[in-house]
Amino acid sequence: MAPTPQDDLALRNILSRYCEALDTKNFPLLDKVFVADVQANYPFNPDMKGVDTIRNAIINRLGPIRTHHSLTTQIITISSDGKTASTHTHFIGAHLGQGPHEGKVLSAYGRYVDELVCLEAKDGDYEGVPGASGIWRIKKRTVLFTGRVGDEMIMKEF
Repeated sequence: MAPTPQDDLALRNILSRYCEALDTKNFPLLDKVFVADVQANYPFNPDMKGVDTIRNAIINRLGPIRTHHSLTTQIITISSDGKTASTHTHFIGAHLGQGPHEGKVLSAYGRYVDELVCLEAKDGDYEGVPGASGIWRIKKRTVLFTGRVGDEMIMKEF
């Protein structure tokens, strides 16, 4: 099936859903971001396999930390058959200090480099994007930092 214009919105929604899961601490939502056997490389957790492994790594790293993730510059490329896509998305992740670090911020700047697959929509559920080719999920993610500014102790003492 050829990609539709709605696939662009569906892909953006998946990438935004990731940020929503982290910032609201709704970690089960990651099941609607990644395929079950996702492969991922994060700066602090390289070579992860499986959504549960990623979820546990994120909970261990960010669970007790208040965060605010913003997505910025983005490139989306959908394959001609509409079954796969690749995205490069720049982000800013603000990590807000707590306890002895109240009022401090650690900002992370970087890119999410993703490979996604389009799965069949079940029972007509296109996750709010009627006309999309199906349900998009990340099958491979690489997180690259371009810089970090602030006090790294925010991530260790809370």
